[in-house]
Amino acid sequence: MDVVQTEPVAAARGFAHHSFPDALTVIVGGSVLTERRTPASDLDMVVVTRPRESPYRHSLTWAGWPVEVLVHDEQTLAAYCEDNLARRWPGIPRLIAEGTIVSDRGALGERLQAEMRRRLAEGPAAASPAELAAHRYELTDLLDDLTGAEDPAEIAFIACRVLTKTAQLALLSGRHWQGTGKWLLRELRDHDPDLADRLAHALRVPARLAAMAREVLDDVGGPLRDGYRVTDPRNP
Repeated sequence: MDVVQTEPVAAARGFAHHSFPDALTVIVGGSVLTERRTPASDLDMVVVTRPRESPYRHSLTWAGWPVEVLVHDEQTLAAYCEDNLARRWPGIPRLIAEGTIVSDRGALGERLQAEMRRRLAEGPAAASPAELAAHRYELTDLLDDLTGAEDPAEIAFIACRVLTKTAQLALLSGRHWQGTGKWLLRELRDHDPDLADRLAHALRVPARLAAMAREVLDDVGGPLRDGYRVTDPRNP
């Protein structure tokens, strides 16, 4: 237990040397290296090897630590990061940018960190009108459901979706990175701490949550229903 709490980098370095001695670079990151660390935090690691047949993700335990390791070569990691950044979900780019290099050959890790820090600092691409319209339409529909629902269980599930969609729309319209779960809250806190706090406390009060969702909608043109049309819709 003491190792888990006090020596994450040393544990990651030991794992890298034992399991990937020939890796080009190994980086450990995530909450475990921050003040947000909890007893359940794991070692999130990116391993870059020489060209391989395919990348993979592996969950395991090392020296008392839960470990999540992503194994890539340079080409597949670059493609993976580009996909993350294009979708505005910068999980792996952020792990690389903010992590600690525990193994490196030819300064590849340093170059990757510099590139991901630059890309994250630039922020995501601005939302297109079509993207904003899709989010407005979905949130408007959810608000209709929330207003009309009477079953407490249905209200709870709809409210969770309203909260998530409201946060996502605020981040999208503010040209800020997205996240899921705890990272959605963290990104929203980084973008608008007041909104994040008010949303978190409104979840159990449907009327308050609905008012906040409408506030975010109004900032991007208001609710959208009548006249909304998409060609060849793919999502249910």
